[in-house]
Amino acid sequence: MLVVCIACSLVPTAIAGNGGSFLSDAACPDSKYFSNLINKFCWSCTLPFNLMGFTSTPPDGANNDASCYCQDELGVPEIGFSVGYWAPEQIIEITTTPWCSPTLGGAMIQDDLTSMGDTGGGQSASRATKATFHYNYFANPVFKMLSMFMIPECDKDPGIVDLDLMYMSMLDITWYDDMLAMVFNADATAFANPVAQAVCMKDCAVLAATSDPSDQNWFCAGCEGNMYPFTGNIASDNNAIRSSSLVVTRALASMHRRGLARTTYGEEAMCENVYSPMIPKPMYKVSMAWPKPEVDGNNGDCCHPLGDFWMKWGLGRKSPGGGKDNTFVYNIFRYNDCCVRLF
Repeated sequence: MLVVCIACSLVPTAIAGNGGSFLSDAACPDSKYFSNLINKFCWSCTLPFNLMGFTSTPPDGANNDASCYCQDELGVPEIGFSVGYWAPEQIIEITTTPWCSPTLGGAMIQDDLTSMGDTGGGQSASRATKATFHYNYFANPVFKMLSMFMIPECDKDPGIVDLDLMYMSMLDITWYDDMLAMVFNADATAFANPVAQAVCMKDCAVLAATSDPSDQNWFCAGCEGNMYPFTGNIASDNNAIRSSSLVVTRALASMHRRGLARTTYGEEAMCENVYSPMIPKPMYKVSMAWPKPEVDGNNGDCCHPLGDFWMKWGLGRKSPGGGKDNTFVYNIFRYNDCCVRLF
């Protein structure tokens, strides 16, 4: 894990001091993330707040009980009341340029273009055209950084207090090889059939109509495409918005498969995080932060569930040139259930 809270300000300055990046801004743009953190951030996505079960719209699988208990170090039960809330916890950057971080001011972490990606666009693009994207996975505990909602029992990641670079697809040898990814995730073969594809088509239809993802169809990526394999190779059909959104879902799913992301909601996760190799899709909501924040012009809705139909939230969010057609930044909101002790 790389602690990059200081790098947020120092890396772009250091690069500028050395004569600038060897790439143009179009290849590795600056998303100006922290400049727009207050006015272009989806604060409404942190709602609703669930106190002792008093909410009408908890995500599927969340805790609904008013009371709860956790055990102390000696195994003695401690009675408390339940709290559930949405919190901005991660940033996922999607880009075709390896080692590029738009959140860190368009900084190139390494001057290396091996495995350069492609959006799969152009006049010759079709449904069979392949795109390749990279991603960077950041911990982004906004509430902690702003000293908001500081309840010890609800701190699911006590060791993370600042912006941390947690994972990079460039370091994953399976991210670029579909067959190798299938070897490490052999369960994907069970869903490579027409029956599973029909189930995923129904999953997309229900999600598009209700915006309520199902925790049962964990092998489906909603309306974005195929969940498997966990690689950056996408059948793009010249749609970088949908492709980048699918990469976000695959990235989160692969983090859960490796144990680098944990389940933080539901009755079993009230006292501590729970390992879940299958992604709990209702636990996440996503909001585009760049190139065009989802806060702008979306009828008041500035975040969406994983796998939601891209035309409901993504129209007009890609612009030609300036890196706005090959680089995307998403805020990840995670639902947390916790038990606040009375004594």
